[in-house]
Amino acid sequence: PHLGHFHDDGVYAGTAAAIAEGKGPLVESLPGEPFQVRYPPLFPLYLAPGAHNEAVLAALLALTMAGLLGAVHAWRPDPLLLVLIGWNAYAVLFANSALSEVFGTIWVVLAMALLERDRVGASALASSAAYLTRTALIIVPAGAIAWLLWRRRWRDALRYGVFFAPAFLAWAYFAATHTEPGVSGTRAFYSDYSKFFGANMSWDVLPAVVTTNIPQLFAGAGGLLFFNGGDDFFEINFARLLLFAAIAGIVRRARTDGAGPFEFVATLYCSALIVWNYIPQERFLFPVLPLLLYGFLTEMRAFYAMLLASWTKQRGAAIVLGALAAAALVWSAHRTVIAAVRLAPSIPARYRTILPARAEAYRWIAANTPPEANFLAGEELSLRRATGRHGIGFHFPTKLFYTEDQKGILDYHRDIVPRMRAENLHYLLIGPNDMELDLSPSSREAVTKHWLSLPE
Repeated sequence: PHLGHFHDDGVYAGTAAAIAEGKGPLVESLPGEPFQVRYPPLFPLYLAPGAHNEAVLAALLALTMAGLLGAVHAWRPDPLLLVLIGWNAYAVLFANSALSEVFGTIWVVLAMALLERDRVGASALASSAAYLTRTALIIVPAGAIAWLLWRRRWRDALRYGVFFAPAFLAWAYFAATHTEPGVSGTRAFYSDYSKFFGANMSWDVLPAVVTTNIPQLFAGAGGLLFFNGGDDFFEINFARLLLFAAIAGIVRRARTDGAGPFEFVATLYCSALIVWNYIPQERFLFPVLPLLLYGFLTEMRAFYAMLLASWTKQRGAAIVLGALAAAALVWSAHRTVIAAVRLAPSIPARYRTILPARAEAYRWIAANTPPEANFLAGEELSLRRATGRHGIGFHFPTKLFYTEDQKGILDYHRDIVPRMRAENLHYLLIGPNDMELDLSPSSREAVTKHWLSLPE
């Protein structure tokens, strides 16, 4: 019932439905149904068999968790690592949503495992699959090639590039030849990464983006290791402590065995997130989760070895430190399990409570609006699935967030209705949870009252 909650999941499902219907990779919910050139086609192609069967769709998504555990086992056959990933709250949540995070991470980890085994061509093909799942994962082949160059494996670096090139060139050609000409405004959010990035990024905005994204990156990485609400002092700092332990373990392993390709990929990937015009939250950092957890286990094992070594000479200190570490691990495990068991089901449960009202609205729309009607709607993807109508969602420019332009955000929403005609939108549909992440409750109420006061 929560399909479309993350927006991207609804876009993936809509593109999968278009593929299943023989139309090709389209943004099925958008007016005009243009080609899907923002997200690569591999994940929608994987979902296509379940596009019109929710049981099949759920099974396909569940298989991504099994695939991730298998890939991690091939990379590092550590039972504890598999447990930590399988019970991670975000792994559970994403594997029960039509998001590409788990599917993409499978290919990332496989590419790293194959490269460490010197299977350069196979690793490049896995990197190609990662890139064809998520555009941002072009960092995977870039990091792999950088690692090969660092190790002075010039020919292998060239081979890697040659094996990856067909996927890159094919998708670049398709995107260039199927992008809507002259796309602008909100439609650019759906169909052109570069234009949306260009509209929201400039040299004067970049400092605000970097200074905001750096602490958010650490918060997101810590949140992956310890689920927290982000507003409790002890929880936030405990998550930072776990992240520090994970990074220390990665460095410890690199000093012992040498830096591996995953470390190069993770460094480049996090660097790219710092200058991207989106907050680097847990979703975007999920591909580095296996490396973080492996680093955490490495550091915990080193800590345990230190306690054993100090047992005979400093038993009291060893007992105190061991007890503190054990309590911390129990707290972390408890929060992880609680989050995995309660968080993931809470989102669909919330949607089930509003299903009757939403179904009534969709019945009215299907009976009282023409098939060619276009909507401005908070969840335009669900609208398309239920009524066949097309729509555009609320997506204000991210530069307004980074520059803390609260007035600009409010004005953007107030001026939505006058802009509808220019975007060929005929109706406005507002649900009970629309704009709740963008506006305060009082601002949301003021905006909706303003809309109702406008002349027809």
